[in-house]
Amino acid sequence: MTSRPTSGDWQAGALRRSTADWPFDWVGDITSGDPIQHDRTFIATVRQSGARPFEEALANLNVMARAPTLLRLIEDVVHVLDMSDPDHPTFADSAADCLDALLDQEAPLRAIFAELRASGPFVPTAS
Repeated sequence: MTSRPTSGDWQAGALRRSTADWPFDWVGDITSGDPIQHDRTFIATVRQSGARPFEEALANLNVMARAPTLLRLIEDVVHVLDMSDPDHPTFADSAADCLDALLDQEAPLRAIFAELRASGPFVPTAS
């Protein structure tokens, strides 16, 4: 990935119908927040088929708004995998070091999972 997503705290806006009549689409905006300047920057408008149930479309929008957080967590977990690879320069010759690095991500992983799980009924759960 050569460029990074827009910085800031991404948030999904309200999900609304594009028109009052059928056919319609579900439309929602994603913005990025700057906590220092108390400012919001427009990132994208997400348009989904009106045939999708409202709850599903809302969950989809919320998942898209969490993309930068998910990317950061994936990068952190991949770093832990690199630490366990003897051929990688970041190799840590200790399972405890790898586990500690992974456990450092436990709280953010659990928080994003709980948030996504609460946003809709169909977010996968661990089996």
